[in-house]
Amino acid sequence: MNLRLVHAMLIGFSAALAVLFGLWCLNRYGQEDGVGRLIAAIAAFAMSFGLVAYDRWFLRKTRTLR
Repeated sequence: MNLRLVHAMLIGFSAALAVLFGLWCLNRYGQEDGVGRLIAAIAAFAMSFGLVAYDRWFLRKTRTLR
């Protein structure tokens, strides 16, 4: 397994973790009131989107490297 694929996997896992954290924040927001949890959920989903976009860019940019 080369370094390029390890990097892509770690970014993918980070994006998945950000989605899970966002879902957890939304669940906690539904149980208790608090704007902080809603803001954290929105930030987590935005970070997940950014990580996926970065991962796609990285894989496209390093396609010719071996």
